[in-house]
Amino acid sequence: MFVHETGTPGTPAIVFLHGNGANGTMWNSHMTQLADYHCMAPDFPGFGRSRHLEWESLASTAEQILNLVQERTPVERVNVVGLSLGGSLAMVMLGLAPHLVDHAIIDGAGVQPLPGVPFMRVGLRLLQPFMHTDLVIRTISGMIKIPSDDYEDFRRGMLSMSPSSFTRSFVQANTLRVPPGFENVASRVLFVAGEREPEPVRQSQALLAQRLPNAESRIAPRMGHGWLAEAPDLHLRMVRAWLQDEPLPQELVRAREV
Repeated sequence: MFVHETGTPGTPAIVFLHGNGANGTMWNSHMTQLADYHCMAPDFPGFGRSRHLEWESLASTAEQILNLVQERTPVERVNVVGLSLGGSLAMVMLGLAPHLVDHAIIDGAGVQPLPGVPFMRVGLRLLQPFMHTDLVIRTISGMIKIPSDDYEDFRRGMLSMSPSSFTRSFVQANTLRVPPGFENVASRVLFVAGEREPEPVRQSQALLAQRLPNAESRIAPRMGHGWLAEAPDLHLRMVRAWLQDEPLPQELVRAREV
């Protein structure tokens, strides 16, 4: 598995986990500005420079990432930041090895059933032969509100991924339930979602935060699923604040308790 890497091993480490249809380069700006950390952003199997590998499952990919991290950094515990598919992977990693994660941010990922997933699964399989066309790429970029300045980077990411891996990982992430071992997580965990995320995502994040002893849940007002692209500065300030145990940006509001 290819890993984009910056910083010096031995300094506090952050593992950035990308969203579906993207790859580790989506975190380039964060990694550049968090130069005081050892940053690692893997390309998942079937994506980016790991496209030649086959995506199997969330658990298999999570195990591979954990092994890579242990090989590449001497620190005992790392921080994990995951968006969308990456957020689902972060939850699985926490369940598998809660002792290895210091702080975690799970962005735009939940564990409650989403309406319409069976229909989306059929639709994505029908779209697979056309996944690399401009029409499909522009449609997906519009759905997650990729800014026009970032479209070319997003397009390159979509062209470098395997359509079958996209479909398989999408279905697995959207049918994920509470991972085994999650009840043992004592890490500091921040669940965050855009206000325009589907309600099951926001609701499950609030519930999960209540179940863990050191977790919080926040909402980014007026934002959608891809709010990292809509408000990159706010997202970066959130990451830095959470990892350094500082107050979160005031723009983020507490999720309604359920």
